[in-house]
Amino acid sequence: MTAVETLLRRYDEALEAVTDEDMVAWCATSDPVAFHPDHVSGLNVAPYREERLALRVCAGCPLTGPCLIQEFREVQSADDIKGVRGGLRQSERRALYGALAERGQQ
Repeated sequence: MTAVETLLRRYDEALEAVTDEDMVAWCATSDPVAFHPDHVSGLNVAPYREERLALRVCAGCPLTGPCLIQEFREVQSADDIKGVRGGLRQSERRALYGALAERGQQ
């Protein structure tokens, strides 16, 4: 399975997720600057240190799926995708955006 296929599967699973309205995203209690690192890694490169710190916060959050879905409802183009959100790096979400566009879902 390619990296993009894995991202598509994760997105499809997020669409099916049910969430409790009382849940609070873990990033809501964190420094928002941490989710917008100065340097971002490419799709086929390991995450940089700043990205890894934000990804750790996302890793335990019960709302990564809905967070990811919400972003794709809000953005107008892949260029609007910045930082870490929904448990994915900028490069991963941009690749996912392109794959969703190919499927006619963006």
